[in-house]
Amino acid sequence: MMPAKGRFDYYNTAIFILLTASLISLAFSNRIVNSISTISLAVIVFLHARRTYLLKQAFKDGYFISCLCFLLINIAGLFYTNDSTQNLKEFSIKAGMVAIPFFFCANACRIEVNLRHLMMIFTLCLLTTTLYCLFQALMIYQQQQDSSVFFYHALLSPFNEHAVYYSFYLLFCILYWIEEGVPTFHHNKKKALILSVLVYFFMVIILLSSKIVLGILSVYIIYFILSRLIHKQNKKILFIVVAGLTITVAILLTTNNPVKNRFSDITNGATTLFQKQKFNAGVYFNGLQFRLLTWRFTAEILNEQSAWLLGVSAGDGQNFLRKKYIETNMYTGDGSNSGGYLLYNCHNIYLQTTLESGVIGLVSLLSIIISLLFKIVKRRKRTALIFFLCMLAFGFTESYLSRQFGIVLFTFLPLLALSANNQPEKLLQKK
Repeated sequence: MMPAKGRFDYYNTAIFILLTASLISLAFSNRIVNSISTISLAVIVFLHARRTYLLKQAFKDGYFISCLCFLLINIAGLFYTNDSTQNLKEFSIKAGMVAIPFFFCANACRIEVNLRHLMMIFTLCLLTTTLYCLFQALMIYQQQQDSSVFFYHALLSPFNEHAVYYSFYLLFCILYWIEEGVPTFHHNKKKALILSVLVYFFMVIILLSSKIVLGILSVYIIYFILSRLIHKQNKKILFIVVAGLTITVAILLTTNNPVKNRFSDITNGATTLFQKQKFNAGVYFNGLQFRLLTWRFTAEILNEQSAWLLGVSAGDGQNFLRKKYIETNMYTGDGSNSGGYLLYNCHNIYLQTTLESGVIGLVSLLSIIISLLFKIVKRRKRTALIFFLCMLAFGFTESYLSRQFGIVLFTFLPLLALSANNQPEKLLQKK
């Protein structure tokens, strides 16, 4: 029989490989590899010599139980949905809400991997992919002379990735290196190299033009500056940060660019547009107007279907929204489900959850949030806390729990920042 130490090393080596695969799959937008690595992380728990102990750890963890309840509530929609196929599809996507927490909670949110090593790999992958995208955009620009190829979704077209989600990957790297990574370096050259990469990531985030990420990053920079001023830390770095930020903002405000246009779009049109009962098919809704409209539609659907308690099911949620879009004469493209607003969901995880699973589902989601926040605060993990708060804010503008990579943002990255350490520690301690 293999000695206990050998089993322990094998287990943690496998974990490191799977976590690395998960991060690389995010950077290169490979959903298949991401799914396989996520499932493997859950399965590997059953291969550990002390699997019974690990299973008990998971099922006595309030956060994992909340995630499990959330998934069960989602699958319960099969009993009253009109579209069981779509409901099962939503269930398969949301299965990550259980698989990822199961792995981390089984290990008591303490895994023997070096987070700095993982983040170095993730950072290099993001650096590689974004440089490749910029190179491809430059090639297209030389042919078409269209500067829009450098911005938003167009920039990431080589990987067919969502600009906002990718912005959050970059944001996660920035938060980690500033809060935990850079302070562990003893050589100034290494610090300067990492900081230069972070400045590059900041510029890429600007090109990706996500309003929510740019807003969050602006708040974080202000927090960073104020915290350093209060503790009287390195005024030279603060001067560089303030000067660089001032120049960047000045350029964005004084030039005609897609980033400025995306923010100015919020102020276009009347905010009361969502109150109208009928629209012209040519009416344009900006982000704020459309989100206000989905709040109205969700309330109307739940009232009409008497579904405030259980929701209309994950299978029927989008169908009811489509009916509202059609009834109010909103733009529907060519009249099929492939055009116009017909594919738009609530763009809000709290609203989407209430529509699909009612108040019970919303309470379950809130219990997930509260239990994880409690864990993070108890462990005093700043990166995990800041990033998870960012995800909660993001939840008001996007229904990302209906996407595989959205669930990874909500669960995997915060739990990774919470569970792994810059200095390895033992996974299982004998009590």
